[in-house]
Amino acid sequence: MRTTTRTQVNAGRKYKSRKERPCDACRKRKICCTRDAFEKDCSLCRTRGETCKYVLPPNVRRNRPPNVRPRESISSPSSTNSIPPRPIQSCAAGAGSVPRETAPSEWICQFVGLSGDQDPFVLRHCSFNHLNCYKAPDWAILRVKGENDIPLHFTVVPDSHLDAHPDYYPKTDTESIVAPHADELLQTYFDVIHVSYPLLDPARFNSKPQTGDPLLAIMYNLASPFCRDGPPSFQELSDFAHQALPIERRHPRLETIEASLLHLQRYSTIHQAPMLPSLWSDIGSLVGMAHDLGLNLDPTAWSLTLSDSNRRIRIWWALYIQDKWSALGLGRPSYLNEEHCNVPLPTVENFSHTSFHNQPISLTPAIQFVAMAHLTVILSDILNTFYTLKAMERFKLLPLEVLFSILDDFQRRLAEWNEEYLCQLFNVNTLLDSSGSVVLAFHTCEIVLFRIVLRCLPMGSPGYDGVREQSKASLMHIVEFIEKLNVSRLRAFWWSPMTRINFALAGTFMFFQLLTSITTHDIEFWSSTISHYRSLLRLQSHSFDMTRLACTRMDLLAAGMGVDPPVREGEGVGEIGADGRTVVLMPGSAEEWIARQGHEGMLLC
Repeated sequence: MRTTTRTQVNAGRKYKSRKERPCDACRKRKICCTRDAFEKDCSLCRTRGETCKYVLPPNVRRNRPPNVRPRESISSPSSTNSIPPRPIQSCAAGAGSVPRETAPSEWICQFVGLSGDQDPFVLRHCSFNHLNCYKAPDWAILRVKGENDIPLHFTVVPDSHLDAHPDYYPKTDTESIVAPHADELLQTYFDVIHVSYPLLDPARFNSKPQTGDPLLAIMYNLASPFCRDGPPSFQELSDFAHQALPIERRHPRLETIEASLLHLQRYSTIHQAPMLPSLWSDIGSLVGMAHDLGLNLDPTAWSLTLSDSNRRIRIWWALYIQDKWSALGLGRPSYLNEEHCNVPLPTVENFSHTSFHNQPISLTPAIQFVAMAHLTVILSDILNTFYTLKAMERFKLLPLEVLFSILDDFQRRLAEWNEEYLCQLFNVNTLLDSSGSVVLAFHTCEIVLFRIVLRCLPMGSPGYDGVREQSKASLMHIVEFIEKLNVSRLRAFWWSPMTRINFALAGTFMFFQLLTSITTHDIEFWSSTISHYRSLLRLQSHSFDMTRLACTRMDLLAAGMGVDPPVREGEGVGEIGADGRTVVLMPGSAEEWIARQGHEGMLLC
């Protein structure tokens, strides 16, 4: 979060009150003696459990130096809509830090946490002016909440002190790259991407765009595959985003997090590896930026405009959704802890009801986002209840009755969610049906729940067969879902990478069902279902990016478990002896690399 400085005159306190004399305790500490209306004692004395006293004589007044200039104030960081994108700087002027002699163009804010060395219960006694700001020459404090609640502050420093504009910041002229398609790309973004992923407020983009903005560059690239006249992608914009975002993340603004979240949604252009490299580290960086900006706090009681408060809520829940679904798909512990968050769940009122150029927009995008947020809360509870190392140990000791009671509770919550949200999305008649990601996520929650229960239940125990039947029904819903994918859904924008992972999770669970089958009928059924699902994935993967990861992973699993013939890599040239047998290692293969590293060395890489 950064704030643009404005030329404002701030003479500190509005007046030096002779009517409201400071108490003796505040005079000794030389701090502002603040009282709320109708309060007898000041905030300091109330904190110490004392009563204000007025015994000490007045201080001797010293003459003020004649050359003291009035303080400069810092504008509130709440008005984020007025912050323009960072413009590109000319090579002649340089992109380095602003010299100390000149006034800084921006200030960078960081939230003051409860346990840090900058104790907010101490900072609240600073002499705040009418803008809720305390200003020192190279440092300031913004107060965003009053005296009676838990004090919330942001510390503010000039970006010139933090090397926020280094010389190596990319100087790409993004607007010239997309010319003359810039306006068409923005229109396409809000017609296609925004109706599926309504993170941004379209009203912010009605003015003329400035070049060199990473957020706009990422928006252009997301929209380019859906734009009729422009190229399918802009490699220069991708390179610019990959260079600019790591620099922006060190001193983030809200735009930085929005750009990073949208950057994660990009479609893959090269499909060579069955994995998602750097995804988890990128999300960790996003979580760190969000905490720096205090996005995990409820902004509804702050001195913010309604649009700024809604913006912070949307960004937080977009990050929450991304973190939880990526934690599920990658098998990682979530970065987010519910104990450190009190942001209310989003509602349709948190979203703009107008699109680009003030065109009307339906409530369906907002309903989809709200539905995904509520579903993700259920997913988070499933992960915290079942998918932790300590939870796996606990469930070994739990009676089966308790396990089935927990299962019933989660099934009830999923059924209520389905009735409240999913039924609304099935009745929407639009040219582009962007509900596919939400529908798939619901079925994924079901199979994730059944999978962990089947892991905990001994085979043959009471209720085991019933859970397998419920798992079968959920998996067949996903098979039917991909069978019935129509043009309106295939051409819509899908949430990524969670959708790609969810298709792969369904395939992996089918292999689990096959491996735990004990009857000939079950073995034949799941073998046939896996073959059919792989054919569907392969057929869709030619034009549908979301199924390519699942297709590749299922092919590798099938080859590894003997369902398909093993993959031949060519003729081996290296040999080592092990247990009296000769093992041929292919140069450059994974086995040859592991053999060179050794198991201990591999773990250190």
